Amino acid sequence: MTDTTPTGDCAAFDECPIIAIGQNAYLSLADADRIADTRLFAAPWANSAARAREQAIITATAVLDRLGWQGRKLAPTQPLAWPRVADQAPLGYPLTTDIPDAIKTASVELAIHLLATGTLGGGPAIMQRMLGDSMEMFYPTVADELPKHVRRLVEPYLRASSAHVAEVRF
Repeated sequence: MTDTTPTGDCAAFDECPIIAIGQNAYLSLADADRIADTRLFAAPWANSAARAREQAIITATAVLDRLGWQGRKLAPTQPLAWPRVADQAPLGYPLTTDIPDAIKTASVELAIHLLATGTLGGGPAIMQRMLGDSMEMFYPTVADELPKHVRRLVEPYLRASSAHVAEVRF
């Protein structure tokens, strides 16, 4: 059974922050709010409770964390994929590195998308249409769980820039 007793300064369990930077999110709720405040289509973010925004950031981080990033984790024991260093960098170098702003922004953009749509989108539906006696079948959307604007933010940091490119490791 989960303990639902408030701790610390929380008046109620729902008011306790659930974001732990470096553990389940790349940025704090306050930082995410600052980024979302600069976005034109961020009404779903602004209209959501703090708990829902935190959950969206944690979910967006989890989705991004599964991508095939260039380099390797800064520390093998860190729970998230970022921060990272180049594959050839010796262990322990550099001692600290920042998470790129594009990755933090992508987390917020994906969180806004999640709040707006309530889904990641999943795979595309197959569409078909008849042209005379023949039938044409096609995918009207790309089979990618990331919205295009989020994909464009993270592409420079990925081993394979598209969800349709396979990576072979030896």
